[in-house]
Amino acid sequence: MSNIHIVIDSTCNVPAEMLAAYPNLHVVNLKIMLGSDEWNEPEISCDELFKLVKEKGIFPRTSQPPLGEFSQAFAQAGDNTPIIVIAVSGGISGTVNGARAVAKDYKDREIYVIDSSTVSIGVIKMAEKAFQLAEEGKSAASIAHYLERMVEATRTLLIPDTLEFLHKGGRIGGAAALFGSILQIKPLLNLQEGKVQVLEKVRTRSRAINRMLDELNNYKDIEYIGIGHGAAPDVAEEIYNTLSQRYPGVPVSISVIGSAVGAHTGPGVVGLIFQTKIADC
Repeated sequence: MSNIHIVIDSTCNVPAEMLAAYPNLHVVNLKIMLGSDEWNEPEISCDELFKLVKEKGIFPRTSQPPLGEFSQAFAQAGDNTPIIVIAVSGGISGTVNGARAVAKDYKDREIYVIDSSTVSIGVIKMAEKAFQLAEEGKSAASIAHYLERMVEATRTLLIPDTLEFLHKGGRIGGAAALFGSILQIKPLLNLQEGKVQVLEKVRTRSRAINRMLDELNNYKDIEYIGIGHGAAPDVAEEIYNTLSQRYPGVPVSISVIGSAVGAHTGPGVVGLIFQTKIADC
């Protein structure tokens, strides 16, 4: 096992088998708040959160991990051990800034903080690659450099079933939310420079999904395609079947988004996270 430790945040909904496979993987937790109730993100699933939202009629909130969780993770890594932090997009969460602030207190430690500019499986894939490169004997500095290249090669698209959650959470402008409610537009959104932007406004959900799938045609040599969803398993399965046929040589997977992402995208959201191939370091 490499002596390099990786720190990620709970928004990527890290699989239990991955945690078991990598003892040098650490997860810091975002908080989910609904009224006076509060959870660490792994304590409540998307489905559970959406059910409570419907019952209580209030929208959830989130907060970045307490700085002390980063300090604890860095301490668990041991003295003089290189650390790489891979955080959810800084355009939608202050998590990466929290990691950077704590890293400044460890001036004698080799700590690299990566803004993934994505979410969910995009972060998982970066962590997996980091461990692979570490096992090959690459230095923490060269791994961090490679991860920055992965950030540039990764794209994130999503189609929310409602814009209310993004609007209430301040992740999209009021004008876009207004258009969505009045004209029943189903926008195709993307993370551009880490922030939620409208890629295209489409009239129906089915057309939005087709437009999202067609967006892949603009990219060559795709490394992987991840399908994420929040309470939309049937739609995710249909997308999976379509993409598996279109891209027979590309790994395609389905994952359920974490509750922090779900708190801002709402039930029924579906999205794609994919990466184009880059040369190994």
